Amino acid sequence: MISPQSVTRLLAAGTAFAALLAAAACGGGSGKEVTAIRVTVTNATEPYVIPWLAAQEQGFFEAKGVEVEDIIAGKGGSTTLRNLVGGKLAIGEVALPAVIEGKLAGAKVTAVAGATQGVAGLDWYASKTGPVKQVKDAKKWAFSNPGSVTESLAALLPEEAGLPKGSVTPVGAGGIGEGIAMLESGAVDLATVSPSVLARDASKFRRVLTTSTVFPKFQQTVLTVRDQYLKERPDVVKAVIAGYQQGVTWVKEHPAEAAELYAGHIGVEPEAARRIVDEAIAGDHWSAGLSGEALDTAVRAMKATGFTGKVPCGLFELSRVPPGLPRELPGSCPGGGK
Repeated sequence: MISPQSVTRLLAAGTAFAALLAAAACGGGSGKEVTAIRVTVTNATEPYVIPWLAAQEQGFFEAKGVEVEDIIAGKGGSTTLRNLVGGKLAIGEVALPAVIEGKLAGAKVTAVAGATQGVAGLDWYASKTGPVKQVKDAKKWAFSNPGSVTESLAALLPEEAGLPKGSVTPVGAGGIGEGIAMLESGAVDLATVSPSVLARDASKFRRVLTTSTVFPKFQQTVLTVRDQYLKERPDVVKAVIAGYQQGVTWVKEHPAEAAELYAGHIGVEPEAARRIVDEAIAGDHWSAGLSGEALDTAVRAMKATGFTGKVPCGLFELSRVPPGLPRELPGSCPGGGK
């Protein structure tokens, strides 16, 4: 859960940095005005970032009058939301639990589209040399930050895996990398190990639980904007959503090229990156659309962390989701569900 202190900092940052970042420049020799923006993406070295890289590389954003100058990496949960609210950023791909809790706490943000709706890259690993061989052996599970998807999974997965209630202690690590360090030191029994880490050296880890076998659909992140930015530049928001979805489609149609692009971004061999891309595609990992099933699973996981609030249905404004994609709401909202 997001602490009151974190919420206070988030709201203070939003007040201090409410100014719009939208620097206009001429695009090439066409004379077409291009709006330069920065975005924030949770864990921007992991599969979340692949459609963004594709859309940048293929010029999908610029074709719509937007230049994504920089992708600011978050560390999961409320940290990425603070990047968005406090960092003069146009749009962010933010963990759904953080967006819901932030909205309830007064953050002036709106979820305008889906993003990551699968759990590829969020499997749970033990140390290869440690005593944990099966999920039932694990007592301490590391998650990244409050409001993160890994916090929700660490709360709900043990029960779904058949473990006795209360037999697992979720441990906040401060980030995915920090959780891996705790796993290697023996401070925790399980942690999610980033695909980028596994691509470099998987020999130190043993996969104990494949999350997608439990949750085929899980709304990890949503494209989120500050309300002021949405009011002032709805054209940019629409362009970014459309460019992102074009990036998703291109990755699915060109997996080898997408893998090379991602490999260069994180510094691994293309073969290793291709395995990551293929797994994500197989799990229908990305979409600007929103699935009621994926949303409801994520909300159920939030409740396992102790969340007792109601999902603010006014958080979602999906009119700019590209045609043909689902625009569903959580089941607790009017007209929501599958």
